[in-house]
Amino acid sequence: MIIKKAAMISCPNIICLAFLCLTILMVSFLGGCSSDKAKEVSEFKVGVIAVTSGELFRRGTYIVTAVRYATDIVNAEGGVDVSGVKHKVILYPVDSGGSPEIATRMALRLIEKDKVSVIIGGASSSVALAVAEVCEKKKVPFITPVASTNKLTAFKYSFRVSYTNSVQAAAIATFVSESLNRESVAVLYGADNPYSVELATLFKKNYEKNGGIIAAFENYPEGAREYAEQLKKIIATHPKILFFPNNTKKVQLQARQARKLGFKGIFLGSDSWDSVDLLRNDAFKNSYFTDHWFSGLPIPGDAEFEADFKKKNGVEATELEALTYDAAMSLFAAINHVHSANPETIHDGLVDMPPYAGVTGTFDYNNNGDPDKDVFISQIRNGRVVLRDTIFVK
Repeated sequence: MIIKKAAMISCPNIICLAFLCLTILMVSFLGGCSSDKAKEVSEFKVGVIAVTSGELFRRGTYIVTAVRYATDIVNAEGGVDVSGVKHKVILYPVDSGGSPEIATRMALRLIEKDKVSVIIGGASSSVALAVAEVCEKKKVPFITPVASTNKLTAFKYSFRVSYTNSVQAAAIATFVSESLNRESVAVLYGADNPYSVELATLFKKNYEKNGGIIAAFENYPEGAREYAEQLKKIIATHPKILFFPNNTKKVQLQARQARKLGFKGIFLGSDSWDSVDLLRNDAFKNSYFTDHWFSGLPIPGDAEFEADFKKKNGVEATELEALTYDAAMSLFAAINHVHSANPETIHDGLVDMPPYAGVTGTFDYNNNGDPDKDVFISQIRNGRVVLRDTIFVK
């Protein structure tokens, strides 16, 4: 009887104990879900598309390094403000391989699989246009630090920190007209390079409109390494200035061959020139080129950026890193302006926020996603880059 009584008394206790365990499990489960949900909403995801393999890997490395540097600064302050809650910025870097086709696949993966709210990157115009097309369909903002093709303007969700080719061409034409006495200019451009064709054509149009003379307008095919045929035609017209809207590797070959054939005039370049390489080449003494940024640029906050970047990364910042830093920091400023992680709202924030004071200058994204900003004209003088002029194109 005692045993039966004990069993009868213990049954309610077992039921209570079972109920208590079930309650604890449910609370733990719900708590875990809440924790996971909190973790999910406390992160802000940013995709980074950059070529980090092949011949152009260095440009992609600059982009990734600069975005990480900017992200570390923002995360050290708690992250970005979304609905009054600080969100840690998480980066999702991918390699475009320098290919528009690969860039398209990577952009889709970042948006559909990784659920990023925005994408930064695209150093070349062809890759940037491929990413822009995807982001337009998905309504996700895309910011390129340096692609300058005018075609990017057609995409509502695409932004850039660098000025457009039309702005750059107008600035170069103004500089030559006003500061170089409207001397005769010859142009050598790449017939198969959209950037080179566009910039050369726009410069010719603007310079002739200003009353300047284009003495020769020659092109070369992709892959060319010898330019004697085109340069002989150019030199025969006796131009005082030779404009190369081409990349640094080709420009160095073209300049050396032009000097060898007897050209003694001024070389003129675009934002595709890399002064780090050209400073070591005597052929470019007293040359001029459009610029976005260079070390020592007299802009508020630039000296602090340069010093801190070197301290954190162990190397001097490059122009592409400065542009990419401004792309990332202007994005974070837009998020803090609208307090949202919604891509469409971020797009509106980038357009509507106050002008952003960056290390490459103060700029304001207009309705086309292009920056209203100054164009710097740099000169290679006495072994260093100096600011020769600042031109604002309306």
